[in-house]
Amino acid sequence: MKNLDKIKQEKDKLRNALADAIRANDEEALGAAMDSWMQFVSETVMDEATGLVDATDRSILAARGIRQLTAEETKFYNDFISAARGDAQTVITNITGALPQTVIDSVMDDMRAAYPLLDMIDFTNTGAAIKWVLNAQGAQAATWDELNTAITKDLAGALSIVDLTQCKLSAYMFTTQDMLALGPQWVDRYVRAILADALAAGLETAIVDGDGVKKPIGMTRNFTGNFNQTTGYARKTATAVTKLDPTTYGTLLKTLATDGLTSKPRAISRVILLVNPVDYFDKVMPATTVMTPLGTYVGNVLPFPTDVVQSVGVPSGKAVIGIAKKYFMGVGTGRGGKLEYSDEYKFVEDLRTYKIKFYGTGRPYDINAFMYLDISGLVAASPVVTINGSIENTPQTA
Repeated sequence: MKNLDKIKQEKDKLRNALADAIRANDEEALGAAMDSWMQFVSETVMDEATGLVDATDRSILAARGIRQLTAEETKFYNDFISAARGDAQTVITNITGALPQTVIDSVMDDMRAAYPLLDMIDFTNTGAAIKWVLNAQGAQAATWDELNTAITKDLAGALSIVDLTQCKLSAYMFTTQDMLALGPQWVDRYVRAILADALAAGLETAIVDGDGVKKPIGMTRNFTGNFNQTTGYARKTATAVTKLDPTTYGTLLKTLATDGLTSKPRAISRVILLVNPVDYFDKVMPATTVMTPLGTYVGNVLPFPTDVVQSVGVPSGKAVIGIAKKYFMGVGTGRGGKLEYSDEYKFVEDLRTYKIKFYGTGRPYDINAFMYLDISGLVAASPVVTINGSIENTPQTA
């Protein structure tokens, strides 16, 4: 039995490697990271199956991520297993059905559980949709008039059509004959684990810092500025922040409280603060941790309700503060969401490689929804002690 702490450390290391390769647009490093990730998942699933493949208790299986499959899912995976054991060149024709929508839903749930940011934003499974309609102008006031008079408020300009096929996120995986022998439920476990982390690593990095070139527009980007076909949208000018006291924090939130589309005030009840994991422990934790009168420490203390999220998508020395639900990310498999045999990858003995394409895009709803911060000069919190009144020193008499 492997040590759980070591498994977590290895998983975190592999996830960071995936994110780093994506940020650097390094295809060679990404391929190596994906190979390492698939090898890790394959070994983990095989180890779990060794002790549980004969288990029938649903609670035990569920605790290990083994779902009770629907009839459609079972048929799909049985077809996949049958095709994968046959002639590789006939795999595409043998797997006639698209990846079931319920599997995609489960993958989305797995991603939200492992990556908190995806659970905070407006993260939507669009299925096979290729267009998404957004309200581009926020809430608009209707006008009063007498009955039967002409409508005076034209809302046509308030709609924005987003093409979800403009960005493609491809994931691939290999399977072994031993993995196929475990049966549909374990193959489902393996497929979901591969897709969830590969896709989430790509999504989170793009959601935070995507330049818009064949990828989503990140929170850090000025998408109202000029677009370069090679470098995309430039990053916003980073606002320098040296402390997180109420006055400084209030100034930042004042910008967020102004709708970037209508320039009207909007109420804010909670925000997110995204920081690089290294910067969190080096800068943010010292700046947001205070000692109570009892001598215990309290962390993430900020002047306004804030969810502090560590994300490898944030550049070093920087941070992002904003309104989580003001970021839209739509992802789906398009109309051809099949697991397909790929002849574009170098195969090794006893391995078959498959790929799946996800389509989608993402962007902030408005330019003021997120602010880009420079926290390189952020200092540790300094408690302020105020003493009211005075203490008199009365001389002792003999």
